[in-house]
Amino acid sequence: MSIQAALVALALAAPQESGTDSADVWSQAELERVTEEIRLDLEELRGDTFRRPVTVRVTDGAGFLEHAKERVEAFTTEEQWAADGLEAKLLGLIPADMDLLATTYELLESQVGGFYDPGADTFYLMESYTGGLARVILSHELVHALDDQLFDLDAGMRGRVNSADALFAYQALCEGSAQLVSTRWVLRNAGTLSPADLEKASLGTEQLAGAPAYLWKPLLGAYLAGNDFLDKGYRIRRRELRKEASQGRTIAEAFENPPRSSEQILHPEKYWSKDARDEPQRVTHGVAPEGWTERGRTTLGELTLAILVDDAAALAGPDLTNPRSLLSLRYTNAAAEGWGGDEVVLLTKDDAKVLQLSTVWDTEADAQEFHDALAFAELRIRAVVDALGDPAGTNLRLDLPARRVTFTSFAGINAEDAAAMLAQLDVTVELPTPAESEQPEPAGAK
Repeated sequence: MSIQAALVALALAAPQESGTDSADVWSQAELERVTEEIRLDLEELRGDTFRRPVTVRVTDGAGFLEHAKERVEAFTTEEQWAADGLEAKLLGLIPADMDLLATTYELLESQVGGFYDPGADTFYLMESYTGGLARVILSHELVHALDDQLFDLDAGMRGRVNSADALFAYQALCEGSAQLVSTRWVLRNAGTLSPADLEKASLGTEQLAGAPAYLWKPLLGAYLAGNDFLDKGYRIRRRELRKEASQGRTIAEAFENPPRSSEQILHPEKYWSKDARDEPQRVTHGVAPEGWTERGRTTLGELTLAILVDDAAALAGPDLTNPRSLLSLRYTNAAAEGWGGDEVVLLTKDDAKVLQLSTVWDTEADAQEFHDALAFAELRIRAVVDALGDPAGTNLRLDLPARRVTFTSFAGINAEDAAAMLAQLDVTVELPTPAESEQPEPAGAK
């Protein structure tokens, strides 16, 4: 998953409404008036001011798809999406017949209520939204606009497109910031919002519930785990700085030195606590052997590795009929905790497809636990891999002294030839540099 996060970032999910009467659609003047009211509120809540005006427009489903395709072309290519899809299939994360790009488009079109385009400094509201629900969406997206003016969000995402894990962490920071500040705006304006408005603003649709966990968990996790990451950071900074701490300063600190892994998002103390800060180790595969083509490589991180070994209950879609159920979702598990670093590489040669996932863990016990969980999940993964070519297979190895677990899957090639090729693929592990491991000075500290 190297680019999905960049595509869905800066959009607010909400159930699509159909059949909206044209008389209910806001005029441009009304949209601009409401936007200005919310902008002033957000500046007070956040403690920062907008550097320039934000253009606001109403759009429809076709307009959203056009925007989404433009962002795909700006960040990646269809060939890279095809490689991402093949990688996910060789890990058993999506069905063998799924078109990842088309499914992502369908999922987003079914649930996006509004989106902010950093490149155009423009917010787009889906035409079917008016009233209180539209105001909630505006409050969320305008936070993205403010963050973009302060921190250049697209630059942040472009610098992380080669690591799915780092890209998710940055997306979670973006969405967490918008969730945290927008929630404060909702509380301040609760008297002007109906219960129906707030219920409709909850994340999710039937399409989301029916999607593979590989798609819905990172999407929901960016909003909910991202919010929790910043909220806990604020509480930690409040204890350290007392009256000098604020949510705005906490958000600024995170953007100035963004979290580098889903591990830091899911375990906020591994980012915010000086004593417990945990930076990822670099796992690197060598160049592709002669005759083979490297289709892609990325870091999956704790979030995706947790999905890889999750049980059926955790992989099932969330109960979106009950918004409170979203609060009980977990984005990791015992087997994925203790992650130290990883890299997955995808190689092809004619019809042969070979994937290798190399992971390193904090302790031998962590490595053993992930190995055992992956061994249990291997049968489910193999069912997908077998549909990708004949012969096909998987292999799982544990190097306990080195705290490494390696998983390979292959299709269109026999096990002996796949192993001979992979034997030429050197893997190195590097510890974080001291500079990466240092906790930055808290924003606002003297």
